[in-house]
Amino acid sequence: MNVERVADAESAAAVEQVTDVEYDVPTDESPDHTCPYCDRPFRSERYVTFHVGSTHPEECSESEREAFDEARDDEQYELFTFHLKAAVTVFLLYFVFTFLYALVWSG
Repeated sequence: MNVERVADAESAAAVEQVTDVEYDVPTDESPDHTCPYCDRPFRSERYVTFHVGSTHPEECSESEREAFDEARDDEQYELFTFHLKAAVTVFLLYFVFTFLYALVWSG
């Protein structure tokens, strides 16, 4: 159980580090959502969910933890889908350019 919490904490720290800039609300906008624990402003509820799960894991409720886990799983699925589409696109481009190369050199 402790190993799982450490892995979750490391994963949460990585999420916080990567998306910290996106959390910030520009000064000319009013924040739509705020953290219930530290009153930090956020642009969307999804950012609050990531923030609460990664920054306040000991303080958050079970439902907030489940929301964080679900949002993280959704994010991982979206990232996997993007990587799959990118890999297929690169493969198809490689095939097209190889075919064109063979067509040009065959005369």
